[in-house]
Amino acid sequence: MGKQSLTERMATLICGFAGTVIPEEAFYRSKIAVMDCVGVALAGSREPVGRIMLEYARSLTGGGEATIWGTAHKVVAVEAALVNGTMSHALDYDDMNRSMLGHPSAVMVPALFAVAEKMHLSGRKLLEGYIIGLEVMARLGRIFGPQAYEKSWHPTAIFGIIGACASTSYLLKLSYDQTLNAIGIAASEASGIKKNFGSMTKSLHAGSAARKGMWAAMLAEKGLTADCRALDGTFGFMEMFNGRPYDPEAASESGKPLEILEPGLVFKQYPCCGGLHSLLDNILSLRQNEGIKPEQVAAIECRVHPHKITYLDRPQVRESLEAKFSIQYCVAAALCYGKVGLDHFSEQSVVRPETQALMKKVRITASEELGGFGSEVIVRTLDGREFSSTLSEPKGSLSFPLTEGELLQKFVDCAMMTMSSSRAEKAGEALMGIEAESNLENIIKLLFSQ
Repeated sequence: MGKQSLTERMATLICGFAGTVIPEEAFYRSKIAVMDCVGVALAGSREPVGRIMLEYARSLTGGGEATIWGTAHKVVAVEAALVNGTMSHALDYDDMNRSMLGHPSAVMVPALFAVAEKMHLSGRKLLEGYIIGLEVMARLGRIFGPQAYEKSWHPTAIFGIIGACASTSYLLKLSYDQTLNAIGIAASEASGIKKNFGSMTKSLHAGSAARKGMWAAMLAEKGLTADCRALDGTFGFMEMFNGRPYDPEAASESGKPLEILEPGLVFKQYPCCGGLHSLLDNILSLRQNEGIKPEQVAAIECRVHPHKITYLDRPQVRESLEAKFSIQYCVAAALCYGKVGLDHFSEQSVVRPETQALMKKVRITASEELGGFGSEVIVRTLDGREFSSTLSEPKGSLSFPLTEGELLQKFVDCAMMTMSSSRAEKAGEALMGIEAESNLENIIKLLFSQ
């Protein structure tokens, strides 16, 4: 028997995954991810794209399989994955994974909730599905490196659909052949371009990947077939999105810890693109430690990796989604307000004259020496003084993580966009105990105000 193709290795990984031997630390980290994702989705339901998706959900008839978070409304499971997935990414406040260079939870958690609710599965089984889906996405991402991202593909979309497919295939207990077909179907459905960054469609990428990954597994379960090596060879997924030689055996990663354990996830403390976060930590540190005020500033120099400049250099913004991808706006807002929260991306905040004026003083300089996640901010004042701050990692990253308490507070802050603080606290506690739930009914009931 010859060497397995990449597609076959992924199917083997999914079908051979042993949920019974997962370390407890892996379950703990995955439920943190689930809680964080549900929280940002509840807040995202109040965004313009969230309201559009809720209106879309209300227009659907029939179904009743899975719940739209923040409401009592139920729809067909794949549509719940679409709507909840889009809301999860609406604020760009959801977690990140550096192996895949994207947002895994916004895709997988909505798909997993929809499948688990439809099939009355336990919370622990949902977490198992999360862990294997992340593993598949991360292994693909490491084979690719930054290539797909540099070619203008959105990794959350193209890897996310394979991850959601893997998670759903695991929960559905598909056979090896069915899993090969599911991966093949998902590979043909993968899409998502960076050109839509700064628009509502970026968040739709996550919802679409959740729905299509889940849908691919369900169709394979019914007998729909696909090429059993759809990821490989001429015309395959890898050639399309990567376009360079790769080693299929790299997907085996024998002896490596689970992705959820190492390197794990990066959680956000600011509701904007993760590429901005070390800049915001720097400017907020200077504001607090040096007492710098906006009216004192002559110029602000932001030194970042050149890859960031291609999509974060936005000197003029007029709406909130653009602002979430603008170095100029986010740095100016941080200095003006002393923090960067959900309300700082409202239309009123974005067009505030003081912020717009300060944006014009922000200059961006390329620097590879700071790495892909670090940055330096240099503030020069009108009286000739100069202050600087440098970070290799933002807070929330792997080496500087947010605490459980900070993440629980983030959940409550987000959930309070749709419910009372007491109910939000109960929902957060319930999600942190999800592994003990025989089904999701009690948790889902807490996600909307009665």
